[in-house]
Amino acid sequence: MENVSIKLETPVARRMEKRMGEFNYSTKTEFIRDAIRGKLKELDEQAAKKKAWAALFAMRGAFKGKGKFKTDAEFYEWRNNEGSKELMEYYEKKFGLKEK
Repeated sequence: MENVSIKLETPVARRMEKRMGEFNYSTKTEFIRDAIRGKLKELDEQAAKKKAWAALFAMRGAFKGKGKFKTDAEFYEWRNNEGSKELMEYYEKKFGLKEK
């Protein structure tokens, strides 16, 4: 285990102490470790989602002319609209992701 030293602004430290009692953390170290684990998990999910979208975008070239997208702009518009919700649910399930 490595030691890491941090300094917090007083208001942040007070908010942390308030939440520690509310959620039954016994030490500041325990609270900070749990917060770091949560953030790392969130970043891992974002990276997996980014990787899934990159794979999907790369595959779109394999089906060029066979799909409904003629340009990159059409694909991005579809991806960002409700039409892609079903596909996102599929990839979230496949890669074990959760939408936040």
